[in-house]
Amino acid sequence: MDADLTLKLKVIPQSPGVYIMKNISGNVIYVGKAKNLKKRVSQYFSGRNAGIKTEHLVSKIYDIETIVSQNELDAFLLENTLIKQYKPKYNISLKDDKSYPYIKIAKTQTGFPYIIKTRNFKKDGGEYFGPYSSSFAVTQTIKTLNNIFKVRTCTDNKFNSCAVKKKPCLYYQINRCAAPCCGYVAFETYKESIERIRLFLNGKNRQLIKDIKQSMDARARELNFEAAIKLRDKIKAIKAINEKQAVVLKTEKDIDAIGFYSSGGKLDIVVLMIRSGRVTGTKNFFFRNVYLKDGEAISAFISRYYAKNIEINTAVPDEISVPLKIEDEDKKSLSAYIRQFSSKKVKILDAESGKRNKYDAVLAMASENAKKNFFEKTGAGAATDIANISENSEKSGKKIALNMLKYFLHLKKIPEVMECFDISNISGTYAVASKAVFRHGEKDASLYRRYRIKSKNTPDDYAMMHEALSRRFKNAAEGKDPLPDVIMVDGGKGQLNVLALTAKEFLKNGRINASDMPALISIAKVKNADGRFLKNLKNLKSGEERKNDAERPVLSATTGIPDKIYIPNRKNEINFGKNKEAVFLLMRLRDEAHRFAVSYFSNIKTKSLVTSELLNIKGVGKKIYVSLINALGSVENIKNAPIERLSGVKNVNKKAAKNIYNHFHG
Repeated sequence: MDADLTLKLKVIPQSPGVYIMKNISGNVIYVGKAKNLKKRVSQYFSGRNAGIKTEHLVSKIYDIETIVSQNELDAFLLENTLIKQYKPKYNISLKDDKSYPYIKIAKTQTGFPYIIKTRNFKKDGGEYFGPYSSSFAVTQTIKTLNNIFKVRTCTDNKFNSCAVKKKPCLYYQINRCAAPCCGYVAFETYKESIERIRLFLNGKNRQLIKDIKQSMDARARELNFEAAIKLRDKIKAIKAINEKQAVVLKTEKDIDAIGFYSSGGKLDIVVLMIRSGRVTGTKNFFFRNVYLKDGEAISAFISRYYAKNIEINTAVPDEISVPLKIEDEDKKSLSAYIRQFSSKKVKILDAESGKRNKYDAVLAMASENAKKNFFEKTGAGAATDIANISENSEKSGKKIALNMLKYFLHLKKIPEVMECFDISNISGTYAVASKAVFRHGEKDASLYRRYRIKSKNTPDDYAMMHEALSRRFKNAAEGKDPLPDVIMVDGGKGQLNVLALTAKEFLKNGRINASDMPALISIAKVKNADGRFLKNLKNLKSGEERKNDAERPVLSATTGIPDKIYIPNRKNEINFGKNKEAVFLLMRLRDEAHRFAVSYFSNIKTKSLVTSELLNIKGVGKKIYVSLINALGSVENIKNAPIERLSGVKNVNKKAAKNIYNHFHG
């Protein structure tokens, strides 16, 4: 250790305050607070239980400054200010917080607050609720509030414009606003609606229902039955929302459960927000290059997180529960800060507080979500299972890919058997489906199946896929063909919806148990900027355009470009991070299903040439027949085509075109 730094450590006071660590360039790299500065700073250099993370931070420290404060609360405030000012590299940063939407009750000069979705925080007296993990959920929540409470969502300019014209806007016409701009609702009534929205957004739905019921009973006693009916309908709407929210705790308290997962200098934290016993939202934070112990990192996170929430006037919970030990001085300083600036007494329950057992379930839920998010962002989830697998052999590569699939698809075990379905046809004719199977990551041709499509002879890939999958599930229900661990369809979200619908049909009628249903996924090809599929160009003949599904080139994993994998009830594709082995394995399975489908299609098509009516026409051979089918799709279309269209087909001269036309029209 540098001699100057050693001297500074000796003279650090044993007082509350803030310590500022700098690197050799004089840049601030870490800011911390402490009840006893000398004791806390000395811990970094003691070498006892430091760990790799702390050692890395200490190796970068060249200078330390301290600022003494009167008490722990002042130290907390100063630390928060300095972190904002210097943005130190090794402090927990909440910059990702801006990507999450909030619901804001905005105060205005009109006296009638309005609700909006926002990602920007301003100290303008507004109230913020959230954060919410889904922008769509925020939009739907605001729409629900409009339908129930009829509050405005317009800006003051729009409000004043309607007030001057004395004509309400469209939202009044569609019964989603009570038109306070035109005086159609009393100020006290509108204020009451805003108070009820606060209860709703804070998760106090039981209290909200109780308040509305009291108002309903009062209107009924006044014989104002029309108003009572409207209040009754509001209660029904709120109860319907309650039924969709899972009850996880029997309590009226507001609780935030903090879950986390860390590995390799990366940390994922989930805040699970529980209001009146129901989960009302989650917030996810992912941090790279974290060089603090887990306890320090979580402590720093909750300090920064709740300080920011108070700054933007977001409600804080009654209790904050964390799954590990937090330093008493950190808990006290945060509690004091919250109490001073929000007038609310908050309990922080950590692993050794003795009051944490009742929240074990929700803490586990939060940590499980953090672990899932961590795996999705880093692909590190399979590291434990594949640590002992050699990376040199082809067999080991398949094991790694299968382990990756287990984690990213959230399977209970490694997928031993996987199936892929593909459709091949020309404009609906000669339609076939194929099933290719991988066992332990390798082809198992004994389980391959072919399906001749019987229900459709027009271009409808969805209907064809539904028929093939229905027959596959039927065989499973009858005990003829056991289900695999994974069923995949080629074609993206549309085909995935068909797969999910078909599976649901067999689950609904009880022919297949939910526990036996495999994971359902789809694979979609990647497109260029112009919307065309990326292709393996070596499979294309020079100058030839592939105009039908049966003859499209195989999009092999050898292109090096991973396709997109989708699962039901999720908008975006699965993020495999940098770990593409699993995707390439699925691509190889898809390529095999496509090859098998095309070979079956070609056999059927070749056999049909022998008996085709076209071959009985003078001058028409197999070459012309293939050209006609490729260009027009079916014999029926060829019958109805004029001579000019027939002669325009490749390999068909005018004489042959005339013979074909006369054959069908002579």
